[in-house]
Amino acid sequence: MPNRMSRIIAIAVVCALYSLVAQSTAQQSSPQPILPDVQKLGPQIGTRVPDFTLLDQKGQSRTLASLTGPKGLMLVFFRSADW
Repeated sequence: MPNRMSRIIAIAVVCALYSLVAQSTAQQSSPQPILPDVQKLGPQIGTRVPDFTLLDQKGQSRTLASLTGPKGLMLVFFRSADW
């Protein structure tokens, strides 16, 4: 029985190593994606953003005009891990 268990463990280790090597080789051979220029994404500093209507975390509708105060508005979009 111990000989059979040793053989099963050895096969599992070999399969795991083969899988890691195959995955590593596949990642190295794939070309790197071209990343966009983040300086040109979205509205640029000083430009006006289009009017929008979105729901806040409480489900209430918010517009650009309803959020803008006397000193203006700064929007920060934060992508959390639980989306």
